[in-house]
Amino acid sequence: MKKLFFVLLGLTSLNVYAADPTYDATRGALQNNSALCQYGYNPNCASSRQHQRKQPTEIVNINVPSKYGALAVNLKTGISGGALDMDSRAAAEREAIRTCEREGSNKPCVIAASVRNGCIAVAQGNKGKILKTFYGMKEPGLAETEALRKCRAAGVSGCKIVVSEGCSMPKF
Repeated sequence: MKKLFFVLLGLTSLNVYAADPTYDATRGALQNNSALCQYGYNPNCASSRQHQRKQPTEIVNINVPSKYGALAVNLKTGISGGALDMDSRAAAEREAIRTCEREGSNKPCVIAASVRNGCIAVAQGNKGKILKTFYGMKEPGLAETEALRKCRAAGVSGCKIVVSEGCSMPKF
């Protein structure tokens, strides 16, 4: 048994003499392998990395077409009509007036508000005997709050949403 132990101890000590003399145990195996220079693992390859030109990151601009919305109203009757998700402001305004006028039975309607890539809502309240209207145009979820804020800021009582938020947002 002593002979076997002595032989194993001798073989184990030979491993120390067979190790690579350039190996730096504090650097790790991957960092000293020159075959891995191209992957950036070996910090000793700095000179070879200087010769490689790093390709710049390509920036791609994606043009997403805007969407438009509009609201038209007949100032005498208070009847309104709207359009959402149109490709141009003019198209949105034409469609809003057409919807408001309903083939001539509610003429004349005028554009009250329009929006590009946003949302629109309408609040009304009373100021004495006069009915006041306020338009909120903001990003999704905020148009109704904006319309009510404008209504209250004007000192109008009984402010309420009369046209719920409608959005014209680009589709990705």
